[in-house]
Amino acid sequence: MRDDNQSDRSVRSPSSTNPLGTNRAVVTPSIDDVFDLLSNDCRRRVCLFLRQSAVEVATLSDLVEALASEASEEERDRLAINLHHRHLPKLDDAGIVEYDPRSNTARYWGQPTVEKWAEHVEAVDEEPQAES
Repeated sequence: MRDDNQSDRSVRSPSSTNPLGTNRAVVTPSIDDVFDLLSNDCRRRVCLFLRQSAVEVATLSDLVEALASEASEEERDRLAINLHHRHLPKLDDAGIVEYDPRSNTARYWGQPTVEKWAEHVEAVDEEPQAES
């Protein structure tokens, strides 16, 4: 019997090789965690940006610029605060990024399940809406 308070994530041995070369365990989030993470547009766009960009480490400023380049200064500040306090820590907890709040940097090593569903949502969002 599964305890609903326990995570469904499978964790490979900490000695597993991950692209960062860190001792951190490589985590495969459960499908429920993936859908929870991607239910937020900001987190989806962060994942897509990190996957599609050529940067290995993105700063908080890089992410704000990528996600809100046309926004006002106030909106950009609000986004930076939300990324720093909510979205990047949540992605870090799920093992999708490695976020360092001291240096405001995020490393992304790829997570195929997250990428697949984020791209799917992006494709659906881009489809023209049928008129009723």
